[in-house]
Amino acid sequence: MVVLILCCVTSASLAYPPPDGDRAAQFRRLPNWTGLWISSAWKLGISGRPIGDEKELRANLQLLKAPPYNPEWTRRYEAGIRDTAMMAQRNATLKVCTRSFPALMEAAWQFQIATLPEETLLVFENGQVRHIYTDGRPHPSGDDIWPTALGDSIGRWDGDTLVIDTIARDSSEPLTPRAWVSLLSDGARFTERLHRTDDNTLEDQLTIDDPLTLTHPWTVTLRFTRVTEMNRMIPTNCAENDRNPVIDGKMLLTTPQ
Repeated sequence: MVVLILCCVTSASLAYPPPDGDRAAQFRRLPNWTGLWISSAWKLGISGRPIGDEKELRANLQLLKAPPYNPEWTRRYEAGIRDTAMMAQRNATLKVCTRSFPALMEAAWQFQIATLPEETLLVFENGQVRHIYTDGRPHPSGDDIWPTALGDSIGRWDGDTLVIDTIARDSSEPLTPRAWVSLLSDGARFTERLHRTDDNTLEDQLTIDDPLTLTHPWTVTLRFTRVTEMNRMIPTNCAENDRNPVIDGKMLLTTPQ
């Protein structure tokens, strides 16, 4: 029995990782997406806020648009929109250190992309990482999969386009902050086609398919701009940001001590 186990382990180790020559060829086939990227929706001024303030931001954020809900979910959505007190309270106390998918893709955080033969990683400055497995493995099934904030993502390369399939997203999360009543079902499926359109622009065609809530698949186009003012990522930790405490339902600004 011991001999058999050692034999199997040795055989597996020879198959993975592949020989250096093969691995070098695998890397050469991958696109070059190095550098820092940020959502094009966030055209920030020196204050760190959008130049056109909240009005411009709301016009640029694609996930703030009303989803093409069926009649039942349209009634739920419109009832939520009419609850102005709730919406104002949520917006006034908005302090999000992490975001769920797909909101993370439109966040104001810079990210880097690591393209490996086995997976592509999107590493965000707030510490969140999207793992997109491209080695042919399927989604987990049965008891091996459960809803998470970022869901489970697998992908394949179509030329220089990364086609991503994401399922098992936590349905209790809104599609994005500020759109608190934009919800989907547990069965929502997300397909992305991520590719570079020029040296300084990435484009992500995101299609959301959820037969329980939507009348038809919903496609939005997200764009990302290369960050040229910085040559490294600076991690952030908003959990330690004590300058914006929320007291009595209001977010305050304190001066440095």
